[in-house]
Amino acid sequence: MTAKTADGKVFYENEKIYMPVPQQMGRGDKMGRGPYEKSGILRDSSLPPLKTTREKFTIPVYTEATKDDKLVRTIIANDFTVDVEVWYQPYGKKDDEGNAQKWFAVTKNMSIAKGGK
Repeated sequence: MTAKTADGKVFYENEKIYMPVPQQMGRGDKMGRGPYEKSGILRDSSLPPLKTTREKFTIPVYTEATKDDKLVRTIIANDFTVDVEVWYQPYGKKDDEGNAQKWFAVTKNMSIAKGGK
């Protein structure tokens, strides 16, 4: 997920990675793949089948600074573009040839009204 100004400058970038949890999920008396699995440190971030998953990203569209002991907010851009891509990557790196597949991509133009108090 990337947010860019009208001139193409990236001012926000973030990603969410989904990974399945190992099958044993810390149950039973076997160690499994290591103590991290047994102790339940792994968080389930898999994509469940036939269920819609929604993610929220908060894009900071302003910067904050203190001037004369007052908080001043400056808008980064009134008009910007948000690009979202969903990739399937079973193993390796996204740049490995034949490994990653782009499943979905969308671009939205957004704007913040000029003016206000």
